[in-house]
Amino acid sequence: MAIQDCATRRTLVERLAADYRSLDETTTGTEKELVALQAESAAPETIAAVQERLAEERERLGEITLRGRVAVEEFRAACGDEQLSTPPWPPR
Repeated sequence: MAIQDCATRRTLVERLAADYRSLDETTTGTEKELVALQAESAAPETIAAVQERLAEERERLGEITLRGRVAVEEFRAACGDEQLSTPPWPPR
């Protein structure tokens, strides 16, 4: 049973890591888009919409980071010395 539990926990961490990487890439693209819009003096409502989307993406990254950290801690507590790849989110 413990092996299956560790596998389930590992899968959760890996899924959160993949979600983080994907959203981080999207967020980087949104940041570049915002810089380009600001450089070309785009309409204020266009800039505001991209800023809002960026804020939402960053908030979601924060949520994934918190969930990921908890999942890693739970994995380590339950699975001891089993190895996990280094998570992509920033360390505390």
